Amino acid sequence: MDKTTGRYGRLLTAIAVPAFMGVSLPAQAQTSHDQIAAPGSFLGRIVLGFGRARTAVDTPQAVSTLEQDDIDREQAATPGDLLRIVPGATVQGGDRMTGQRYNIRGVGGDASDQNRIIITVDGVEKYGELYQVGQFFGEPELYKRVEILRGPASSALYGSGALGGVVAFETKDAADFLQMGETTTLRVKAGANSNGGGALGSVILAQRFGESFEMLAALTHRREGDYKSGDGTPVTGSGMAGTSGLLKGTYRFGANNEQTLSLSLSRWRSNEDGANYSSVADIPDFGTVDRKAQDDTATLVWTNPASGTPWLDSRVQLSYSRTLIDQDNAVPGNPFLANNPLFEDAFYQYRTLALRAENRFTFSGEGWENYLTLGVTASQQKRAAQRESGAISFHPEGTDRRYGIFLQNEFIWDDRLSAVLGLRADRIALTPSDQVVNGQRRSHTARVASLALHYKLNDDWAVFGSLSQTERAPSIDEMFDVASAAGKTTSLDLRPERARTLEAGFSYGGRNVFAQGDSLDVKLTAFSNRVTDKIERPGNSVPGPTYANIARAHIRGIELEGGYDTQTVFTKFAYSRILGTDQTTGARLDSTPQDELVLELGARAFGQTLEYGWRGTFARGASRASGDAFPGYGVSDLYATWRPDQGAMAGLEVQLAVNNVLNKQYRNILDGGLANNEPRRGRDLRVSVGRNFSW
Repeated sequence: MDKTTGRYGRLLTAIAVPAFMGVSLPAQAQTSHDQIAAPGSFLGRIVLGFGRARTAVDTPQAVSTLEQDDIDREQAATPGDLLRIVPGATVQGGDRMTGQRYNIRGVGGDASDQNRIIITVDGVEKYGELYQVGQFFGEPELYKRVEILRGPASSALYGSGALGGVVAFETKDAADFLQMGETTTLRVKAGANSNGGGALGSVILAQRFGESFEMLAALTHRREGDYKSGDGTPVTGSGMAGTSGLLKGTYRFGANNEQTLSLSLSRWRSNEDGANYSSVADIPDFGTVDRKAQDDTATLVWTNPASGTPWLDSRVQLSYSRTLIDQDNAVPGNPFLANNPLFEDAFYQYRTLALRAENRFTFSGEGWENYLTLGVTASQQKRAAQRESGAISFHPEGTDRRYGIFLQNEFIWDDRLSAVLGLRADRIALTPSDQVVNGQRRSHTARVASLALHYKLNDDWAVFGSLSQTERAPSIDEMFDVASAAGKTTSLDLRPERARTLEAGFSYGGRNVFAQGDSLDVKLTAFSNRVTDKIERPGNSVPGPTYANIARAHIRGIELEGGYDTQTVFTKFAYSRILGTDQTTGARLDSTPQDELVLELGARAFGQTLEYGWRGTFARGASRASGDAFPGYGVSDLYATWRPDQGAMAGLEVQLAVNNVLNKQYRNILDGGLANNEPRRGRDLRVSVGRNFSW
């Protein structure tokens, strides 16, 4: 395969179908990836979401991009597993397929934290907040790209409330598999892992019909048994099985076929008997339950780049999203809880209909360029929660309606100074169902403002900084929950949370540093995030509203990431140190992760068809606010990828990995206190074999 376009046509898709909210790129922005960085340079990846394409090392914001090679090499069982190499981003809840919650820069984890991090699939926001279940469900085999934007500066484009940041997934397209002159590609893949006896099967069909229409159909099934920790102890209920499908079609029309109309339908589904009732922690009293989990996404997108007209670069997206949990036959672990309504048959569901329309205007003159994006959004989300005896008071039903308007303007002067201004306002109206006691409709306006500057000192060195403020409106849970304890009422007087964030740092992106054709990228970011009017529970012993604006938090830290790459060897590193303090009590925030360092050393051989390496993850010991102490740990992984490109073996791909080689027994502090903290997976051998057949 032609390495200038990358595997699966990765570069062509990145340029033609951008992942960052789908903003198309002007012709002058279409820079070749090979001109930007060597293939393995982590910070040399193209980032989509500013006026023009740029690499991660050149953005005024902390952002990491995972491409197809990273996703394949990871052999992840869950979307959250893909964040293992991203500084400042992690998941909690162990390795369960339905138990993972996201944490970025010390924000995220608890139910009320989940809407402080925005998760999207092809620009469609996914929303969970499901009781004792994870935040987002999906199949990694369907994704070709993930962008992780750390911090609230991304709120202007993605929506108010992203105090922690954004995780944006992009699904595969037919163009990722069809090369020039090909009309059909069939890709089959099988995989297995030793710890838990897991298996994977995947089939993808890409078809091109003439010059105007192409489609992709994908079907994947994955199962994972209960894994064992490093000391050989089985972690009960940690396994699960899931089936996913993706159907995607793109029609091109107009002058030079530059307009597109695309339709995407996806579903992830799991049906498991005897699952742990709590899939996010080891709580024996909860026992087991039969649970069906399902996530559906439907998206219709029209784009009109109109490359010859600087005033017209439009995109309109209509989407429907549904996430549901249906559970019955619960068996409490504690017999005294047998009559507790918590264990009745129950049904949780989110249904969201959303519209997003935007247009970009391009201006330029001698020595300067300007890209102005204007857009509007509208959404309606209906949340259902029912059990045998009626509505679930601790997971209140209601409707969330949102209307937003946003602006992002990027000014570039002399190709050295970039200034990015972001403004947004969202009007949020929350309406409880008739079954919510003392519930009343409430409306809030959440505002976002950010300014980011990036200045290139020379061809290699640059400095950057940003100042942003974002507000997060209360959620339905926080507004209408009355079930935490006796004497509790709805929290109708809640105000939006407010976060003010300051970031600053420098970057280095050198080429031909030590040898011809090599690359060295380094980026250091320091940040300070102060949250006021933070919404928390005042405690079950305090009568009155269940939630209140009673807390203040200060989260600060540093993130260092980089990589060195040549044609034969490469190395990557990522370090994060985050300090989170509850300024009301002075205690450490339990959402604060451990200090972490990730190192990776690798090499390529046989004309770059073989890539192999070692990765080490090292976490520093820390204690939770309760005093529970978690020791530090070091985990080593080995991996190898073989992709022959000649002869009868061309198109074959073999992935081999040994995770936790030394069978380390360890726990992550974000998974909860010691009483319910499950150990992570012990030694695990993973292998997958895939093959493309094209004609």
